[in-house]
Amino acid sequence: MSASSDSDITEVTARLRSNSNKEPFATVTDFELVSGTAADGVWRTSQPVTLEKGLIYIDVEIADASGLTFAKKPALVLDRRGMTRFSEFTISPSTVDVDHDTVTYKGRLVYGSGSGSELGVPGVTICLNLDGACAGYATTDSAGRFSSAVHLYIKGMDTNMIESETYASYSGSPGYSRAASTHSLLKVRPQETRLSIGFSSPPTIIGATVQVTGRLERKKADGHWAGAPGQDVKISVYDLDTKKDIDLGTTRTRSDGSYSKSVVVPQATQWFVNFEPFPYLTRNGVSVPGPYQGSSEGPENVIYSFYRSSISRFTVSPNPAAKGAQITASAVVTRRTATGPALPATTGYVDLEFSKNRKTWTVVGQSRLTSNGQVKVHATAVSSGYWRLRYQGWDRNLDALSGTAYATVKYRTSVSGFNAKPEPVRKGKTITVGGTLKYLTTTQYHTFVWRPLGSKTVNIYFQAHGSKSWSYVGTAGTDRYGRWHKGFKARKDGTWMAKYKGNVTYLAANSTKDYVDVR
Repeated sequence: MSASSDSDITEVTARLRSNSNKEPFATVTDFELVSGTAADGVWRTSQPVTLEKGLIYIDVEIADASGLTFAKKPALVLDRRGMTRFSEFTISPSTVDVDHDTVTYKGRLVYGSGSGSELGVPGVTICLNLDGACAGYATTDSAGRFSSAVHLYIKGMDTNMIESETYASYSGSPGYSRAASTHSLLKVRPQETRLSIGFSSPPTIIGATVQVTGRLERKKADGHWAGAPGQDVKISVYDLDTKKDIDLGTTRTRSDGSYSKSVVVPQATQWFVNFEPFPYLTRNGVSVPGPYQGSSEGPENVIYSFYRSSISRFTVSPNPAAKGAQITASAVVTRRTATGPALPATTGYVDLEFSKNRKTWTVVGQSRLTSNGQVKVHATAVSSGYWRLRYQGWDRNLDALSGTAYATVKYRTSVSGFNAKPEPVRKGKTITVGGTLKYLTTTQYHTFVWRPLGSKTVNIYFQAHGSKSWSYVGTAGTDRYGRWHKGFKARKDGTWMAKYKGNVTYLAANSTKDYVDVR
């Protein structure tokens, strides 16, 4: 080593450390000046120094005649590591699939000896690389050889069974340098897949919940089919009317490749299941094959789904109704969507049905729905009985039936020819109030005719001039011709009126009003 100082160098010390250790494995002090001067010369040990294998750090310290000491740490680094390389490297097999998922890495790690020959590096750990990551490890034997099997995994949609580069690598040690083998391409044979689809019940009712079931299978090398576990199957639908696709989510296959998912039926005509493996990318961003090919499936036939319809706010009026008069049934028709809310049904017709016994029903009227789902159907009231509405399913709406409503039908009555006389009349004289009670019926030719209503009671009321209330003053019975009359003593000016209260057969009726001036 060369060293210089302002004063003569009196002592040179070298301390040798391996791999940056603080403690030296050797301390050398027998340096002799072999050229130059004591203040600026070259110094050398009198005896050879034995060096270890690896990186050698040499710290030097000198002292001169002035008493000063100088040190340099390290003054020199010697690379005494063995230079390694992989003299052999193979993988077997070079092509894998789901049923052949084990790859054996073989090779030998050697280093150059001082004699020029290569020796094996024993007892070191080798990284078995797949796509730039350690898929396994091996340990070299006394000759530097290694052989180890790597099992490729498929964990659901996560897998390292992709077409990629393989190689062996050694990360180095204090005694040996790092090294990497040549690369070998590991190929993947993707297996063909197929899907089946079924339903727990036909998916024909929008908003209903059904189980979509099936199985994802893979074709083995021997031609047989087996389940593909842990894979994601996508469920979707398409509707021919709306021209829309709807994604219903994904489900993962079980250990036997079967799958099931509970879904709410949307408006749809076609159902699909798809298995679409990830676009596997290497660390270099290259898309490569994985363990499976994609597949899809759907029912052969178009399956239309329909909205559930319902009829609400159903009423029949008037009730009771007059025989032969118009009766009106009113309601609102809605359809229930897949997400729950009920929307107006705006297309189609609604029938009004009538039955006397709730067993035999007859259609007596029909009307079309309005834009807000409301409907009114008119019919002629013939007899007492039961009424209901029936919505004839239209477009994608199913049929619907309302509840029943009972309506009483009675004969219409009239108090005709009503008169209070004489008028004017002197106070204390008799006022005679009278009229004729009739009911409306039909002839054998189905024409309407008024007929007298006998043997009935008519109530008579009086309202004094200036008063706001009516007073009951008496009754009168009808004769066989429906005629009736009754006399009252005239006491004050006022208005007269008659009422027939009706019964289970006949409707009530009021007469006109007649004012009499009492003088």
